[in-house]
Amino acid sequence: MPQNTDAQILDGVNKLLVRYSRESAKFMEQVDRLEEKFGDDIFPHLIFTTAHLEFKKRTAKKHWRAVLEHWEFLRKSIKREIDFRVALLDYFIDVNRRITNPKIIEIKIFQKTQQETLVDELTQLYNYRYFDQALEHELVRANRYHAPLSLVIFDVDDFKHYNDTNGHLAGNRALAKLAQIFKSSVRDVDILCRYGGEEFALILPETNKEGAWVISERIRKKVLRHKFPKEEKQPLKDFSISGGLATLHVDAETGSDLMHKADQALYRAKARGKNMIFLYVEERRDSDRAAAAITGRFTIASAAGDIFVVQNISEGGILFQFQKALPIGSTLNLSLNLPHRKTPLTCKAKVRRVEELKKNALYEIGVKLTHMSQAEKKALHRFVKMLLQEEKKD
Repeated sequence: MPQNTDAQILDGVNKLLVRYSRESAKFMEQVDRLEEKFGDDIFPHLIFTTAHLEFKKRTAKKHWRAVLEHWEFLRKSIKREIDFRVALLDYFIDVNRRITNPKIIEIKIFQKTQQETLVDELTQLYNYRYFDQALEHELVRANRYHAPLSLVIFDVDDFKHYNDTNGHLAGNRALAKLAQIFKSSVRDVDILCRYGGEEFALILPETNKEGAWVISERIRKKVLRHKFPKEEKQPLKDFSISGGLATLHVDAETGSDLMHKADQALYRAKARGKNMIFLYVEERRDSDRAAAAITGRFTIASAAGDIFVVQNISEGGILFQFQKALPIGSTLNLSLNLPHRKTPLTCKAKVRRVEELKKNALYEIGVKLTHMSQAEKKALHRFVKMLLQEEKKD
């Protein structure tokens, strides 16, 4: 079972109930420690695990305080220690009356049933049911604390071909091994799920687009390095994965839209040849782009600048190749060497897309032009118009 905050809370609550539910002093001490570590998130888990009732954090904490008072009342009335769970159930049955038909179940059986409901049997990763709950939870937390949140959807390249060639048993073994690689590559706070078939989803709390790209690229390369049985029969001669990445408040505002954008990015990764991580970027080209063969120079902090080679250019953006990945959202000072122009054209641009090119160890950088003088705009307009006219002639 993958480790994340919810799983850690659940594990702490289960240990609390098993070890200290009849020792009020130690019980309260352990609850204080859990609250100090996880905050109010522990209270919904505590009540749900014991009574199978779902409350939001604020309401759960209110009930928790009432249960403690009831527990104290029962201990004094009976004049002996009683199990916390007895007090909690008595509170919800006879005081609050939320439970009208109580059912007693062994906690180990409950844990097993809960795991079977939320965990995929083959990979031992969380399943799509848990994914939906976890994504909603992380969206609320990201919005509350103004924290970044990214989502990556992975898909095995040509998995049907692998299954058809090697058999479904080999395919299942490959998916199980892939899950192990995933789990060894993510952090404790990350939430990894088998979303369906050969598709996996990775929720990355407090992670911006650049950080999410680094993590997902590390996973992709690790999968590529691993030798899967008979992978040489695959169309790409390797067992590989592709991924689509989207970030909250950069690409989407809701969970469903974030999922849709990540899925779109995955589709583009597949369309561009597979075995890559594609970052979602909104295509907003107000003008046609023309293929170009010019060089330029950009600076972020260095005075000397770095040379890059333009692939295509429009009046609103440029696609160029460079030997290093650049931070998404960073601002560049560009200097373009246009033909028949004595001085370079200068402008500012923002990095919108970064994609690694496998063949020549370069990166494809897409930038949006954000600021230039009117004279520079006219010069760029004339240059792009000339290129487009030449393309039509060809």
